[in-house]
Amino acid sequence: MEIGSDNRLDFLDTTIIIDNCRIIFDNFHKKTFSGRLLNFHSNHPMNHKKGIIISFIDKILLLSHPRFQQNNITEAIKIFLNNSYPLSLIFSIIDQRIKYHIHNQQNTQNFHVKEKYFTIPYVKSISESFLPISSMFQCKLAFSIPNTLKSFIKRGKDKLEHLSNNNVIYKITCDDCEASYVGQTKRKLSTRLKEHMSDIIRKRTGSPSVITDHRINFDHNFKWNDVQILDIESSYNKRLVSEMIHIKRQKQGLNKQNDTEALPESYSQIINSLSPS
Repeated sequence: MEIGSDNRLDFLDTTIIIDNCRIIFDNFHKKTFSGRLLNFHSNHPMNHKKGIIISFIDKILLLSHPRFQQNNITEAIKIFLNNSYPLSLIFSIIDQRIKYHIHNQQNTQNFHVKEKYFTIPYVKSISESFLPISSMFQCKLAFSIPNTLKSFIKRGKDKLEHLSNNNVIYKITCDDCEASYVGQTKRKLSTRLKEHMSDIIRKRTGSPSVITDHRINFDHNFKWNDVQILDIESSYNKRLVSEMIHIKRQKQGLNKQNDTEALPESYSQIINSLSPS
């Protein structure tokens, strides 16, 4: 429980102050705040770097009382400079944000239009070339950064057991031939495999399960203890795309290929040039 003193209480990113029976706010940084931000010379898109300044300045303008804003903005400028941001860019964005918030206060009618976004991995001087293409489809382009510290620094969590993973694209291979089946599930892999095995036990020939048909028609067994996880993806749409690609990459797939109908034909040649998964 936070305990205040001298009519002040630090809470999250603000200091709550009681001043003449009124509550006002000031910005607050914890003692652990190092002032380290995304460096201007890092390999990130420019809109990410601008977003750092925007979020910092917006927090000052929206949370702190006007009497504190000048000092807070001065401190923010020092932090930006220490992270190699050009002074001209800093002043330009600060000016834009002040004008933006003044305009928003005067214009109380806000018309929110839902915008569409398309996300691609960021590669400097290459990803920007997609901007004209995205504008043709009235879609905003967003960049993702695949190489983050999170991908290199392991979390202090125990690794999940193989069959306990969810949001996976998986591959079941036949034990008696080269046939294989690729599927996707948002649930635990063990749950989905139990459904496949249960379908075989019921022996519903002609059912939607191609695995059951293969087992009954050829009397082949499957490697249930050696099921591969080809990809892990939490986004449903991205998971479907990944599933389509891995279905196409099979050497002798059992899939009916219905799941690949949404995949543009122009990608087939590229996928076929890849080694089978």
